[in-house]
Amino acid sequence: MPSSSPAEARTPQFEPVTAWSERVSRVSRSGARGPYTVRPAGVRPAAAAVKQAARQAAGRQRATIAAVRRAAQQRRAEQRAAERRAQARQLAERRAEQRTERRAERRAERRAERRAERRAEVRRSVQRGERGERNSRTVVRRTQVRKSTKRYRTRGSSAGVSGRMAAVVSFARSQLGKRYAPGGDGPNAFDCSGFTKRAYAQIGLRLPHSSGAQAARARAIPRSAARPGDLVVGRGHVGVYMGRGMMIDAGNRRTGVVYRRLYAGLHIERF
Repeated sequence: MPSSSPAEARTPQFEPVTAWSERVSRVSRSGARGPYTVRPAGVRPAAAAVKQAARQAAGRQRATIAAVRRAAQQRRAEQRAAERRAQARQLAERRAEQRTERRAERRAERRAERRAERRAEVRRSVQRGERGERNSRTVVRRTQVRKSTKRYRTRGSSAGVSGRMAAVVSFARSQLGKRYAPGGDGPNAFDCSGFTKRAYAQIGLRLPHSSGAQAARARAIPRSAARPGDLVVGRGHVGVYMGRGMMIDAGNRRTGVVYRRLYAGLHIERF
């Protein structure tokens, strides 16, 4: 072996660049931190990569959550808009129905008013017609009463009237012109048997309110033997004989109590 001097043995033999590089590597592996820590350029540790990946995943997750939230908000907004549109449609439909109902009610009220007016007009027309008819009947009846009374005064008084029957004749004559009413026996309206019942009550005869029962209580006589105050009898009808073929009776609603000539089917009876 070659021999060396003692000075050379004490001094280590190395190249400066290689030694520095080894020192940097030892410091990096030992994990030392400090102002003198030196890392080679272009080298990224695994922990930094993991953190970076975690940050990126968290960012993506936040973006996904934000997108989901935006989608949910958009759906809720669309749902609320659809509900508002549905409510607006329902409100419009209710208002349209209410307008239709109000129009129908107004039409019904107008129809009812027109019907009421027509009915009132018909009633007024009927009342006017009835008043005119009553007035015409009253005029005719008064004319008939005047004529009958005149004929009775000129002709009836010539026939002899017994003292007992004079009250019957006088009562019958005083009731001329009064109206006819079924079941009436005075003082303002009569039927046939009610009239004769009241007439013969003037002389104390109590007769039933029935034409058949009154006729049953009297006896038939020939018409030639009739005198004023006798009972005129027909089928379901009675009256008071006034002489000279005339009588006073409550005939019907049209004639009332009237002075008239005996007609066919009548005969005379006497109490």
